[in-house]
Amino acid sequence: MLKHQLFSFSLLLTPLVYFAQQTELRENIKLKSFNYDIYLQNKKDQSAAKELYVIPNKGDTIKGNALVKNASSEEIHRGFYRINDSEIHFIDIDLTSNKISQRIYSPNKKGSLKLIRENLNLSAYPNDLPPKFKDNKPPHPKFEGSEAALYQWIEKNINPVLDQIYKKKDNGNAVLVLDIDSKGSASFVEIRNLSIADNIKTKLIEVVKKSPAWKSHVNGFDVSGAVFIPIEY
Repeated sequence: MLKHQLFSFSLLLTPLVYFAQQTELRENIKLKSFNYDIYLQNKKDQSAAKELYVIPNKGDTIKGNALVKNASSEEIHRGFYRINDSEIHFIDIDLTSNKISQRIYSPNKKGSLKLIRENLNLSAYPNDLPPKFKDNKPPHPKFEGSEAALYQWIEKNINPVLDQIYKKKDNGNAVLVLDIDSKGSASFVEIRNLSIADNIKTKLIEVVKKSPAWKSHVNGFDVSGAVFIPIEY
């Protein structure tokens, strides 16, 4: 009878504290001659859905955000890591505040990863961030041309749409979020820090569709995903 009661209780409890976790090997890295496996773990509960970078470590487990969505499926954190010969840097971007956090780990003499430095609430990528991503793969697609060409395109195509309701001012800022697919086609996601009407959003969707193709094949690798572009309004 007791076993039956416990079994029934577990069935009732499971939906309330439901966790879905899937873990897969992402890559193997070497730091100071020590090898480490990096896994990608999917974890979900009632408040958030997370993709985490996970490194089994002597004494504890190292975890860093890859992507976090809240209960409304809004992205609230994005993260990536980069390595050099002796360190792994985890970058976590708070998409609500647009602040960046950095955690740096390095092996001790026994091969256990230790946190050697942490920088919080940064407004830009730290200067000591290693320049290479996984397998020399850059974290974002690139606009065809240069950064100057990108902002010329913004000035010519995005700003006129926003100017219909906002007058450009020096102290106004927002973040244009685009999604770049594997073929380099851009699509509008949102503008952070700026409320826009549905008709303005529709116009921006159409404008972004006509964006020049982005470079989705960089340094021999295929890249895609979200790009974040600071803009003034």
